[in-house]
Amino acid sequence: MKFVPGELVLERGDTVVFVNHDLLRHDITELSGKAWSSSSLSPNSSWTMVVEKSSDYYCSFHPVMKGRLVVK
Repeated sequence: MKFVPGELVLERGDTVVFVNHDLLRHDITELSGKAWSSSSLSPNSSWTMVVEKSSDYYCSFHPVMKGRLVVK
């Protein structure tokens, strides 16, 4: 139960695809102000977003799961 990789370095406007390879449902939620969030992702489903700025994120179902998007 972790995001792999835990940190991605990207350019502004890059597209990120989150794929749930776990057996449990997860989501991806921006950490500080919950500015964005995916829907609940069942196993083997995915969610795509265009990255505009650096953000920390987590799974609201499993708050120990955290990650970071770094925009250069």
